[in-house]
Amino acid sequence: MKYIFLIIISSSLLSCGLLSESNSPIEYNSQSFNEFKASDAPDYELLKSWAVHPENKLELLSDFENENSKLPVDIFFIYPTMLTDKKDVSWNANIYDNSTRDYVLGSSIKYQSSAWYSVGNLYAPFYRQAHLRVFRESFWKNGGDKAYEMAYQDIRQAFITYLSKYNNSKPIIIAGHSQGAGHAKRLLKEFFDGKPLQKKLIAAYLIGTKITKEDFKNIDHMTSADQTGGFVTWNTYRVLSASKEKKANYTISKDWIEGAICSNPITWDEKNTTTYDDHKGFLYLNNKVFPKSVKIENINDKVMVKLPKMGLVKRLLLSTVKDYHKADINLFWEDIRVNSLLRSKTYLNE
Repeated sequence: MKYIFLIIISSSLLSCGLLSESNSPIEYNSQSFNEFKASDAPDYELLKSWAVHPENKLELLSDFENENSKLPVDIFFIYPTMLTDKKDVSWNANIYDNSTRDYVLGSSIKYQSSAWYSVGNLYAPFYRQAHLRVFRESFWKNGGDKAYEMAYQDIRQAFITYLSKYNNSKPIIIAGHSQGAGHAKRLLKEFFDGKPLQKKLIAAYLIGTKITKEDFKNIDHMTSADQTGGFVTWNTYRVLSASKEKKANYTISKDWIEGAICSNPITWDEKNTTTYDDHKGFLYLNNKVFPKSVKIENINDKVMVKLPKMGLVKRLLLSTVKDYHKADINLFWEDIRVNSLLRSKTYLNE
């Protein structure tokens, strides 16, 4: 029983494919970027280059299928950083490696992109994502920027292929988490902001990254649940006691996130707090959605939430997790799904 308990805790820590918690500084192994041999670029004309594609049904998403709710809209989703092993010296992921593909599918695709699966046609490209260490300044200046650029160029090519081959002038939701949201922000700047394609934008869900007032010229922060054509964004942190706060190690530091725009992912307006009754649902590891379990205590440049109410056992397991970055989507999974449907219906009826 003891070992089963430990396995469950480990699974919860890694459920979104991001770095598990550690109070000790992480030292990464690395190599010169010039010596790194990247895998071949994906060919997005081929279905195997897509983690999710309407023409390639995934069994792991079958629990989230709802053909009755699907609308004639597209969702382009970009998954977060999965390449986190401190011993892995590669700069970018090899999407042809089966273990990499399985990890992406079993984590972010299953527990994050699934929020949009019943909304419309979901597209999520495999891409040569940059290793987590590139976000440290010392690595960024010594190859990290090039690794990140490689990742974006894959996403860019995937989006170009999607537009030319699959979109057929349908309205679009852009969504991403963490590194994926960073690439999504750049896609919006390059293809939507002040461009003809902006008219096709239903909404952008830029989750787990930093968005400021200077990032877009023509794409607005949406502050009502049915607003379209703009973006929402947030980073989630758990309310901790002063003693626990000192020991917490965050994937995204609170200092770095200062000055960020932050949405309310439950009410989608400018309220700074919510009640448990407002919350539509937290997607847990058993594929079940738990409503009325999350309460927002405060919003400034981040969302501060209390420990979710999900029964004694689940609450005990969740109490071990202090860094909520990996749960930015799971915590508000049903809220995101319902809101995406609302914005899409509003757009289609305009």
